[in-house]
Amino acid sequence: MTQRRVLIGTPAYTWAVDVRYVHSLGMTIKHCLASGIDLRWVFTPGDALVQSACNDLVAIALEKGFDDMIIIGSDQDWEPQWITQLLAYPVDCVAGPVRKKTDEAERYNVKNRSGFFTKHPKLPLLTAPDMAVGTGFMRLSRNAMECLWNAAEKYTVGDNKRQAAWIFDVRPVNGELVGEDIHICHVLRERGIEIWLDPAINGGHVGQKRWQGDFLSWLERQAP
Repeated sequence: MTQRRVLIGTPAYTWAVDVRYVHSLGMTIKHCLASGIDLRWVFTPGDALVQSACNDLVAIALEKGFDDMIIIGSDQDWEPQWITQLLAYPVDCVAGPVRKKTDEAERYNVKNRSGFFTKHPKLPLLTAPDMAVGTGFMRLSRNAMECLWNAAEKYTVGDNKRQAAWIFDVRPVNGELVGEDIHICHVLRERGIEIWLDPAINGGHVGQKRWQGDFLSWLERQAP
């Protein structure tokens, strides 16, 4: 039986990852080995443009024939079972919410202009008509990655003229600056791929301290 090939991709501009990330990755390797998943990992260090680093991650995943890629920030920590949890959902794009590094207010990397979420009829997932989720902890299927690649402008990199695609973009849209995470969510949705959120995933986000939230509790407090 062919193993599912999964890549964890992490931009790491400073050539460093947090020790909690290292612990989570090590436990995930063990967990996936026991689960029959062919898990690999790759870093794109030294690139000051996170958009370019993420473009390279997609290119690597497609070139090497991975079935899925999970993009995880170098300042994240997570529970190993969340990886197989994301992989088990029969959807092309699903992410966990990440609490932002601020004490001023409890905020997450989830943008939702509509103001309400819709529950999946069979899965513990949420979506919204205009929802976008950051790539701090996001799984993209091969179908989603191919969709993003095909929709993006192509360019070449390095002396060997390796082909790349400008997938992650920061650009003004309708007079508002849109970040790379929001951009790919819009591109996917425009091409029929829905964006899903697992609200029960609450990993740590490490900076001068470690931030961790409870997205479901936060969501309940937002109800009128």
